[in-house]
Amino acid sequence: MPPSLPATSARRLPSLRQALLAVGGGLVLALAFPNLDLWPLALLGLVPLFWLAQGLRPLPALLAGWLYGLTLNLCLRYWLTVVMTSYGGLNWPLSILGLVLLEIYLSSYVAILAALVSFLYRRGQSPLWTAPLIWAGLEWVRGWFFTGFPWLPLSAGLTSFPPLVQSAELWGATGLSALVVMMNALLARAWTPPAWLGLPTAGQGPGTAAGPAPSQDRRRLAAALAAVILLASGWLWGAWRMERVQEAAAQAPQLTVTVVQANIPLLDLWRPGNRTWIVRRHLELTAQAVAQAGERPWLVVWPESAAPFYFLTDARDSLPVLRAARDLGVFITLGSQGLIKAGPPLTASNRSWLVGPQGQAQGYYDKVHLVPFGEYVPAPEVFFFVKAIAALGIDFQPGSRGGTLEAGGAVLGPLICYESIFPELARAQRQKGALLMVNQTNDSWYGRTGAAHQHMSHLVLRAVENRVAAARAANTGVSCFVLPDGRVTQATGLFVPAVETRRLPLLDLPTLFTQTGDVAGPLSLGLGGLALLWALIRRRGPRSPGGKGDGQGPSA
Repeated sequence: MPPSLPATSARRLPSLRQALLAVGGGLVLALAFPNLDLWPLALLGLVPLFWLAQGLRPLPALLAGWLYGLTLNLCLRYWLTVVMTSYGGLNWPLSILGLVLLEIYLSSYVAILAALVSFLYRRGQSPLWTAPLIWAGLEWVRGWFFTGFPWLPLSAGLTSFPPLVQSAELWGATGLSALVVMMNALLARAWTPPAWLGLPTAGQGPGTAAGPAPSQDRRRLAAALAAVILLASGWLWGAWRMERVQEAAAQAPQLTVTVVQANIPLLDLWRPGNRTWIVRRHLELTAQAVAQAGERPWLVVWPESAAPFYFLTDARDSLPVLRAARDLGVFITLGSQGLIKAGPPLTASNRSWLVGPQGQAQGYYDKVHLVPFGEYVPAPEVFFFVKAIAALGIDFQPGSRGGTLEAGGAVLGPLICYESIFPELARAQRQKGALLMVNQTNDSWYGRTGAAHQHMSHLVLRAVENRVAAARAANTGVSCFVLPDGRVTQATGLFVPAVETRRLPLLDLPTLFTQTGDVAGPLSLGLGGLALLWALIRRRGPRSPGGKGDGQGPSA
């Protein structure tokens, strides 16, 4: 006869101890991400969530998942209050309200995961395979739903340890996140939750009899062994793959690149009277870099908004840049405002210009994925009361996906600001022949929070996914170089003027991800949906003695 169900299985709300476990789990996982970078915690930070999902019914699991996700997301994106108060003009109560509302929405993905894992577990389907599918599918949806916000996928928690991110060249950041979830699910299976939580152990789900102790011990040991094998194989294969990529990069053509970090205070950046001074400061740092470098740079990268005016239209401040590129004999790429003809009127864009060593503009790239409510207002018929916070107070116009710039024989893939968090943009440029990514950003909005390091970590994933090097120029930091194997070099500090120069490989090494894109996300969503459909239509398992059992839980 099955044992009586633990009292927690009949609860509609998690207990206080279970709620505290959810909060603690969210805190632990947050420590894995930049700028703390305690990457091993990404491999076990979800264990408390899976304990709760397997031990609670779907509704309390949903609430526990929401609490876990809210804790995690508030820890990761607390810096939004700095943006809204310091530069958005909101007071602290409104900024905190806005942050909480956003994180409640983002936490709903974790809540849905917990509820579905709980439901499917009670229909005999193991979290060892359902949890990775559900997480990857939901992470993919978060990347495009309502313009998309894929900031810090779970795989970003591993970017400080390059050997474990190498498989992103196969299935992208989403597929790598699925592997991290599988690792957590294995550890949750191997590690019995403390008795004081009142949760049934794995293999002892609602309505099932506890298996013999030796059998449960063997299953836990098998799960632990599988976790060790998964980690060791990923680590060893990643280290081997890094060596092969480094060998290929050493044989590839090299390009000397300089990144310039001028450290212009944000409030000074858009004052019209400062334009000449801002351009002069970037020119001085560029001349300094050329003088210090062992060889003259081929390309000098200025950050987003380095020319805070309509470049070329404003001749007085544009001519010094053209002359400097000619006199120094370098290509210069700089962030500016652009003009686009959208019908009869002209409208603005966020633009990256390329100036050649002949002292002439070689082309430009307009930012494709604009910041909602910062550079444009989505669904203006709904949000008619919202004004964009952009410098001109008008909506910017997006450019075309896959745009590239050609600096001599080198094809560049520009990514402006947070475009680096969208894998499809870098992939589209790589498909158009780009062999070097150029990420220009102005992260001064974030102040001295960890957001700048979080932002930079996405470039590691883009470099590995497409096996290309990247040069990142940020107005106030972090400026750096990312190599095709995911290593970050010569990273600058925050709020300091700096220049860094390095030879980067123009590596042409096709990857499965570049060829196929993010198939892991939609495939996981589809398979997870099929698992849910099967659970809904299949005949329910035997009921518990009380008549309210949820069917057979999985034995493994």
